Amino acid sequence: MRISRVLLVAALALAPATARAQISDIVGVGGTLDFGVRGTDLSGDPARYERYRDLGDGFFMDTLRLFNRTDRWWVSLSGDHVGREDMRYRLEAIQHGTLKVWGLYDQIPLLMSRTTQTLYSETDFAAGLRIPSDVRTAFASNSSLRASILSANGRVFDTKTTRYVTEAGLQYIATPSWTMNALLRFTNRKGAIPFGGSFGHSTLVEMPLAIQHRTTNVEGNAEYANGDYLVRVGASGSLFNNATTQFAWDNPFVTTDASNASSRGRASVAPSSTYLTVNGLVSVKMPNRSRFTAYVATGSLSDNGAYIMPQTINSVLVTQPLERGFVDGSARVNAANLSFTSRPTRAVGVDVRYRLYDYDNRTPVFDVVNRSAYDYNVSRTGLETEPQSVKRHTLSADLLLDPARRASLGVGYFANIEDRTHRIFESTHENGIRAWFDTVSMADFSVRTKWEYSQKRTDTPDAEVAEFLSTFGEQPLMRHYDLAERDRNRVTVLANLSLTDVFVVNASVAAGKDDYVSTGFGLRDNTHGMYTVGFDSMPTDTLAYGMSYSYENYKANSLSRQANPGVQFNDASRNWGTDAEDRVHSFLLNFSAREIGDVFNVFLSYDFNRARSTYMYLLSDAVPRTPPEEIIFPPTLAQPTQLPPTLSEFNRLTSDFIYDVTTRVSVGFSYWLEDYDVQDFTLDAEANENLVRGNVLLMGYLYRPYTANTYWGRLIVRF
Repeated sequence: MRISRVLLVAALALAPATARAQISDIVGVGGTLDFGVRGTDLSGDPARYERYRDLGDGFFMDTLRLFNRTDRWWVSLSGDHVGREDMRYRLEAIQHGTLKVWGLYDQIPLLMSRTTQTLYSETDFAAGLRIPSDVRTAFASNSSLRASILSANGRVFDTKTTRYVTEAGLQYIATPSWTMNALLRFTNRKGAIPFGGSFGHSTLVEMPLAIQHRTTNVEGNAEYANGDYLVRVGASGSLFNNATTQFAWDNPFVTTDASNASSRGRASVAPSSTYLTVNGLVSVKMPNRSRFTAYVATGSLSDNGAYIMPQTINSVLVTQPLERGFVDGSARVNAANLSFTSRPTRAVGVDVRYRLYDYDNRTPVFDVVNRSAYDYNVSRTGLETEPQSVKRHTLSADLLLDPARRASLGVGYFANIEDRTHRIFESTHENGIRAWFDTVSMADFSVRTKWEYSQKRTDTPDAEVAEFLSTFGEQPLMRHYDLAERDRNRVTVLANLSLTDVFVVNASVAAGKDDYVSTGFGLRDNTHGMYTVGFDSMPTDTLAYGMSYSYENYKANSLSRQANPGVQFNDASRNWGTDAEDRVHSFLLNFSAREIGDVFNVFLSYDFNRARSTYMYLLSDAVPRTPPEEIIFPPTLAQPTQLPPTLSEFNRLTSDFIYDVTTRVSVGFSYWLEDYDVQDFTLDAEANENLVRGNVLLMGYLYRPYTANTYWGRLIVRF
């Protein structure tokens, strides 16, 4: 669901025009403060209301702006949501024409739930997640009492993470031709996220995974510009450090290791890594209003000594020693971007671009002699890893024709060639054409249109693909949608009509369809349509209002077969499909009136969003046909039970009323209303009344509705 966040108007925007003009002329010290008291009345899920923001009750300082301007320097300090969990500060100093330095501190919270609960104690990176022994024994041995044991012993906690971003940057203009830039950024992330552990298809555990990441980014470049030439060289590095790369947890349903069950589970998580790159750019101005630009970069990625996790944590199972103890993960990355643009005459333009991305995975293959699936058995079937690489070439060439100053049109060609390793198609190529027509320079009416058609194909013969899939017991016509051969057709139209000098109507249409022309099983086709209509009006310099409505529709059809090896494998009467559809209605309204009676300002906005999704199960004779056409066989499967639709509805109203006591002091009142409702047959609270079901233990991270009313009393001071 799309949620648009309408920020409170910044303090300078809230001030009358005359006051802003006076303040902008200040040489010396100045600034703005926007602070006050806030309170919220909320029912339902508080976590979804706040999510990436801190709207706690009490004192707030929403905006802090301080500056000192001299003849040579501009120094400024800005703060947003001061002292809150989503606080942001920026300090900047500029020596005009020579030097710019800045520092940034930014906190980004992600609050997922305040009602999650678990039997596990606080996370210890070394020991993993543990359940107190007496609670674990009672839970495992009394299946009928598990819900009450969770209720009595479950630890309720906030599922959330916070990113802490610290940044420092510098730009130095040594001469009119030489510029140097440097950037240093530290990003820490701490908290917990939901994590799923499995001991087999019928034994599932949801638990909090502790997060403690640190990413360090360093960038630097030097740029030389002289006449028709521009040259830039640079380097960058990104160092990712994970405090733990393996994660273990107690099995709440089994307390003792056995050959068919493990008392603990273990999984690997993201390893620490280092990514280093060097890059260069050359741009040359050419005759006939033309320019050629070339950018190249090369880099290396490596893990920081990540070791391979043992095949099992089950003490009863015996596996052979690992082939090697470390992943030795590494990759080489090369990229290039070439462009040529030209406007030899007013009526003709050319734009040609080429991009290369080459990710060469050099991680050695690892042979697995013994594999322990779910820590309860040992498979003697050998396996080996498949380090995946990708090389992508993208080419586009466009011809722009502008015979009249009020309209232009163009045609273009584009191609995308991809080579991948360890996929059913290791090479695909897409070729397409496009055309567009624009009238954006007309005074009262403008329209922009674009049409695209492309075909993606592979050179791998169907017989070779079928033989490859048979080694895994897959259907020969099964395809992965990101690689499958397809035809794509898309069109976009944007239009604006000025009915008067102050009233503009706008509308847009975007529609398209993907046909997966050789797919027998998998995604067969998908279509989309997006339609909007609205208007904007500004009858005076101080009054503005607007409205827009949009409707979005997405459909997808897929086909599968319920069959076991043997006779059923080729039985088309056992085919079944899904017909999925998503529909979204959105309505936006905004209104602003400033300087009513020279002292009163009103800002209003309303956002409505309603989404409905359906998943219809179809048998073989009801599945829509797309090429290749199959013979329809009467179904032999029982009629499926249909799932209910999923629904979500969101309403948001914001209102700000500002009274200017003087040109430098304003008082205000703001009111926010948010109402969210959801129905989901899998993830809402109604579908998960009991967090313990058989050998499944959940945390309670669910979709929950809420209604929130937030009130703001504010004082705005400009000096």
